[in-house]
Amino acid sequence: MTSSDTSANARASKDETHTNTSRRDMSSDGLRNRAEAWLLTHIEPAWSFINQSPSLAKVINRILINNAVNKTRNRPHPLSMKAPYTTWPSLTDKTWYGRYLPESTVSNLPSLSEVTELFRRTGGMKVSPKSTNLFPVFAQWFTDGFLRTADDNRRRTTSSHQIDLSQVYGQTDCQTNAIREMSNKLGRRGRLKTQFLKNQAGFEEEYAPYLYESDGITKKSEFANLPTPMRLPPDWPIEKRATLFAFGGDRANSTAQTAMVNTLFIREHNRICGEIEQAYPDWDDERVFQISRNICIALLIRVVVEEYINHIAPYHFKFRGEPNVAWTARWNRPNWIPVEFNLLYRWHNLVPDKITWGSSEYSTMEMAFDNSKLTTIGLAHAFEATSRQVAGHLALHNTPDFLYEAEKNSIKQGRDFCLATYNDYREAMSYPRVSSFDQVTGDSKVAAELKHLYKTVDRIELYVGLFAEDTKVNGTVPPLIGRMVGIDAFSHALTNPLLSEHIFNADTFTPVGMKVINETTTLASIFNRNINSNEPTFVSMTREDWVRQPPDGF
Repeated sequence: MTSSDTSANARASKDETHTNTSRRDMSSDGLRNRAEAWLLTHIEPAWSFINQSPSLAKVINRILINNAVNKTRNRPHPLSMKAPYTTWPSLTDKTWYGRYLPESTVSNLPSLSEVTELFRRTGGMKVSPKSTNLFPVFAQWFTDGFLRTADDNRRRTTSSHQIDLSQVYGQTDCQTNAIREMSNKLGRRGRLKTQFLKNQAGFEEEYAPYLYESDGITKKSEFANLPTPMRLPPDWPIEKRATLFAFGGDRANSTAQTAMVNTLFIREHNRICGEIEQAYPDWDDERVFQISRNICIALLIRVVVEEYINHIAPYHFKFRGEPNVAWTARWNRPNWIPVEFNLLYRWHNLVPDKITWGSSEYSTMEMAFDNSKLTTIGLAHAFEATSRQVAGHLALHNTPDFLYEAEKNSIKQGRDFCLATYNDYREAMSYPRVSSFDQVTGDSKVAAELKHLYKTVDRIELYVGLFAEDTKVNGTVPPLIGRMVGIDAFSHALTNPLLSEHIFNADTFTPVGMKVINETTTLASIFNRNINSNEPTFVSMTREDWVRQPPDGF
């Protein structure tokens, strides 16, 4: 066991491992929902057989994904954040967030400060029994690519509404071109610009070039078209600014961990370029680049479905990222991100107070905008440390103090947008409305706090209700979050243009690319292709010591 393993395990023993001793009253979940949950979390031998039978698994995969997405109305939705009623611009102008439900207000809500106290971490971090810190790190990095709120109007978005790896490639051709070598020299076609830096063990590793000159202030001329890292404080220490990378995405430098994931995909892009160039030596730089980019986007979607969503779900069945599920589905419509999806992804509760990193320990804020943390220990040790550390549990009273204001702003945003209540969204997502606080949570203390603040369950705000629910046994998120993530994640990922019926083929990706896509199911798949190490590295969103627990009853 490495020193980072020891430190991470020691902290897990100090913090409170979250176990539900009292379960919420599930009588309000509805007979069909309870029956579906029971079937998917019981009879493990039958599900094991299905998972090992490709043809049968393909059929079940289609049924279950369709069932998940059809729990609510399919796109296009009649409303967007542009207007409280349906207009032609609100149906076509995607610079505005969409929205599921019409505006609704509740009078005399408790103060923002009172409600935000529901989120404050008390008595040490409640740790997830299932998730490693790679889960929230990947979630942040992944959603930073498409949950993009405009600075000047929070009802608007700068998102393409697609999974497009803009974290790596940027959002415009100018940004993409700035990070490309653009060389037709054999052996360099299609590549992204990189540099090699020595880690503390003396080995050279591949990273993106530095964004700034050595003064940490002046952006290099070749990267003038790249965005300044979002939320980089103007008085940030020069020595840390100088370590930031020239990424296409404006958020990929936000922490050493997000830079870690971005670096992995940059290496994979360049590795794939080598395979494509070898197979097609007559292709020019532009074609090698574009085909490799297509492949990397498809790889990300595979990881999202086959590792990320399967980690979130408490089920025995393993979902598969099979594009043909969407080809004839009634929900196969262009994606448009709703504002509710943005809010439900504020998983601040998962963030640890301290980060174990190699043989060191840092406050979470010390990991911000400082890529020397990454280059010092190297990519392999960074992934290992992140995968060995336990994440927080997604629940109320588990947000670290430094994210307290972020929680307050999220609650305020829900009010400013006149979002409907928690119960309204349950109903919209095919859950019956709850009628008592013990149907929200089995935690009597939290139930009492909710009752004190809201008086009746029909007054609970969406943002609060999402995190007040108990997490499902063997899952990682509460039921309503899980349902809404499933609806949007499947209908977002599987309707990507690259996965459509006449595009997802070897003509688009080449036979070489199709082989890489089909061989990829996890981040570890990509990691192992890009790390030369004699020692096996643990790379996973799921804790190595996780053991499936007896599921909820009917």
